[in-house]
Amino acid sequence: MRSILNWTLLGTLGVGLAPVLVVAAPPEHQLDRDKTPVADAPMLPLGFTAKDVKADSEVRSGLAKLTDRALTKGDFNSMLSELATQDKDRAREFKGVDQKRLDGRIEQIRKAFKDKYGKEFSLSDTKAVYGPYVVIQGEVADPAVALAHWPVSPIAGEAVEAGARERVGNNDDKTVKRQAKAEELTKGRDVAIIHIPAATHNMGAMNVSMLHEMPMFYRVDIPNDRTGEQIYNDLFAHLTYVGDRASEWPANIDDAYRMFTHHVVAAMYGLPVPGRAG
Repeated sequence: MRSILNWTLLGTLGVGLAPVLVVAAPPEHQLDRDKTPVADAPMLPLGFTAKDVKADSEVRSGLAKLTDRALTKGDFNSMLSELATQDKDRAREFKGVDQKRLDGRIEQIRKAFKDKYGKEFSLSDTKAVYGPYVVIQGEVADPAVALAHWPVSPIAGEAVEAGARERVGNNDDKTVKRQAKAEELTKGRDVAIIHIPAATHNMGAMNVSMLHEMPMFYRVDIPNDRTGEQIYNDLFAHLTYVGDRASEWPANIDDAYRMFTHHVVAAMYGLPVPGRAG
């Protein structure tokens, strides 16, 4: 897959969003607050309108909950709750989760984390951890157009929208999944993109698509071709990679939380660990 093959190179080559995705500028107040250059900020795709609904805190909280639950023993199905509803329901159809295997890796990571940083893994200060992340907010303006462009590619600079990926199953399966996505992208529904910059832990820049769910939650939205089995396997691969490199973790605890978030989100979208083509 072209997007997977190219992704790990982006952190080295530099990032920039392809012009085909750019239709609205990020709110200036976000750039002032986060001290993030305009060139690094993601843009909403066609079918959406920029709108500041002042939900930065909720967006970042959604990302933190996903990360926390991915690093909590016995919590794989609970972690899936932090995905958009139809993605969660589809992923939970997989009944072959080896929770004991996953828990073993999580226990090893949490012990190494406490040994290194002197505290339990608990991502609570989202402002400190995710301050460098730009949040772009908006709403669905044209559902038919939005459907073809959402969720956006997680790879910053990738011209092909992730929403176009519907290769799993037969045509009936694809129709059902597309209808489910259409039900989510109703006119006026609030959305957000949160941008994770390229990092020193060998991960390229990423864009995370998020949907508002009542009352005040934002959930990560992934492509319709992502299954629960894929998510499980990819999460285990990323946790194994980062767990085996505890001696290389950042000195700063907030940088470490960002590292784990980067890997967890990559697992949700099916992006490979650094150095692996996938």
